[in-house]
Amino acid sequence: MKRIRFEMENFGPWDIDVAPTVYPPREDTELLCRAISRLKGDASNAIEIGCGSGVVSMALSTLGWSVLSYDINPYAVACSRANIERYGFERNVIIREGGVGEDGWSVPDGTKLIVWNLPYLDPPDPSEPVLEPIEEASLTDLEDGGWSEELLKSLKVRNNDDLTVVLLFRTDPISPSSPGDWLRSGWSCRSLEMERIGDEKLEVIALWRTGSGSKEISEEICDSAMDRAIHLPDEGWQRVIVADQLSGRGRRGSKWKSVPGDLLASWKINRDITEISTPGMLQIAIGASVSESLSCELKWPNDLISIQGEKIGGIMIEANSSNPGFRIGIGINSTPRLVNGISCLGWSDTIGDVSLQEVFRMVDSGVSGILERLEIVPDLDQRYLEISGWKAISASLSRGVVAEIENESVRVIGLGMDGFLSVEVDGREVLISDTHSIEWKYPLV
Repeated sequence: MKRIRFEMENFGPWDIDVAPTVYPPREDTELLCRAISRLKGDASNAIEIGCGSGVVSMALSTLGWSVLSYDINPYAVACSRANIERYGFERNVIIREGGVGEDGWSVPDGTKLIVWNLPYLDPPDPSEPVLEPIEEASLTDLEDGGWSEELLKSLKVRNNDDLTVVLLFRTDPISPSSPGDWLRSGWSCRSLEMERIGDEKLEVIALWRTGSGSKEISEEICDSAMDRAIHLPDEGWQRVIVADQLSGRGRRGSKWKSVPGDLLASWKINRDITEISTPGMLQIAIGASVSESLSCELKWPNDLISIQGEKIGGIMIEANSSNPGFRIGIGINSTPRLVNGISCLGWSDTIGDVSLQEVFRMVDSGVSGILERLEIVPDLDQRYLEISGWKAISASLSRGVVAEIENESVRVIGLGMDGFLSVEVDGREVLISDTHSIEWKYPLV
């Protein structure tokens, strides 16, 4: 048994007893504690999975949560109970032996929050055991979806429309546990904290049922999905998906042409756009999220494209003074075609034979992750939107795509907070707001 001092802003100092085979408080523990301290709203009932030494459960209790904690390691259960009793948290924290999918595992009614520092060590080579069995079970991820997917499966048997799940993932190098499995299952996500520790990037991500499980409006035909969205309710997460539209439009009033099977959807966002960011930056951030889901690229500011520059889809934001909030329209081709003699591709070329409904779920989750107002999870900050947008746009630049203004190559150097493109021209930084002033040249693949 060894004793470790744990102290950080809002929590401690606590002298924590840690037995052999029990995971001690480390940098990832602090990262998770910082993330949960950012949660807002009224604390109620929470679950911690894999409580280890009990530090995160103690932190949750400090923030006002009543905590039910699980660990499959009996030594961890004993350590957690001893540490919790030492500092008087036993009134608000209950420790049980067990884990996801085991006998005794359950999520009681009224639970609002689940927290888990996911095991993220790579699954071991069976011929080279490096951990004791009890350590391996608590520290090592599973193959084929990881422990994250096991938790997701266990939540499908209960009503979790009001549940928030906070998980610590290893996102570089990618581990078997991935937030992508949740997005494909109708959940949304938002990053709370991230940190690079050595060669690994760890990220704490909040997940929730998109729109609290509410169903989108579906229509066979309308004049325009964007205009139809105006008439959606003024409360909640509102979106409409249409099979066909008579007068669909793109940027600058151009006509959006579609065929049956394409994604034509619009969202009515019932909040002031300035609560979140600027229209230009939001358009780029949404494009970044959608392009990642569809394994395509983003051309500034709003075109989803192939690596050769062929258009796959686009994003629009509209607002007017007579209606509160704003609207987002997203159109995505399902299959390749010629539009006005120009070759365009579809999601079938990037992610394969995926159904329209599954594509909508991924896109809906991505839009929700940026824009949905939540009781517990804070909004993304401006800096995160700028970084994600720049990462998406610069992906093509790193492959040799060249920007030209008046037939002269320019160096793209960043994004302004309003979504304008920053380029270097004759040694000067120039902000570009007009897409017609810049041309993109794509290398042959």
